[in-house]
Amino acid sequence: MRARKILLDSLAAAMADEWVDKNRKPFVSGDTAYVPVRTGYPADTQLDERRPYRGRGYQMIGDIAVFHGERPDDSDLKGLIEWKNPRAVLYIKNYREIMRLPETETLYGESCDVLHREEGYSFRLDPSKVMFAQGNREEKKRMAEFVAGAPGKETERVADMFAGIGYFTIPMAKAGASVHAMEINPVSFGYLKENIAENCVDENVTAENGDCRDLLKGEYDRAVMGHFDAPSMLGNILPHMKSGGTIHLHAIDGGTGGNDKIIDTAGEYGFSAVVTLRRVKKYSPGSWHTVQDVRLE
Repeated sequence: MRARKILLDSLAAAMADEWVDKNRKPFVSGDTAYVPVRTGYPADTQLDERRPYRGRGYQMIGDIAVFHGERPDDSDLKGLIEWKNPRAVLYIKNYREIMRLPETETLYGESCDVLHREEGYSFRLDPSKVMFAQGNREEKKRMAEFVAGAPGKETERVADMFAGIGYFTIPMAKAGASVHAMEINPVSFGYLKENIAENCVDENVTAENGDCRDLLKGEYDRAVMGHFDAPSMLGNILPHMKSGGTIHLHAIDGGTGGNDKIIDTAGEYGFSAVVTLRRVKKYSPGSWHTVQDVRLE
């Protein structure tokens, strides 16, 4: 690729110049940007064409690359760095305990706060410190669609019992719901507050730091239980649910006892329940992250 070397600080302004080949992306290394040059204009360097990355799957959170599952080998790491030029590369082995603390190994660079943009929402976080549920993108979209206001429809009051940094809170609040967002991890809660402000949904969200089992209050039209321990906490949310409301219960393979257990528990609190199970994503070989939509009457 024919290119000109310029300072990274000048890149944004240079992209408007006539000599720039806008069909190709600049390559950035440190404080230097290599900007592709159109035919007929002089260049000052020639870059070899980059080979596509063919290594292990990864996720980009802001400009930090994250590996899950098995630890990547040196060739995967080298290939990813050359392909994406990330700020840092993290290997997240697992998420621990109810606070979902990441067990992280930094493979390259240094992790820090990043601003991750997705589907029109902004999430600030450091992925080495808190979990980001990137694989739940369709589920976030579905929650926003459920609560979106229609003519004549009253604003829904929603309990987001494991709010994290706002994965579901932000889309639902943007769609018009009144969200009670509860998060036990103080670090995640700090990012939740930042993200509420970043997305301008302060008036739609009441955020509290603590155990959701102690914070539930009043009645809710909808509850999102985005934690795999959620099935054990059905007895905490059911006394606060309105008839006609819905609980979205996350679990592994429908949780212990499956739909029948949920229906029996709802019956103990005077509800009849209709349960619909859907698969969100593969969790491990032979297991699925599922969501059960529990409609209460």
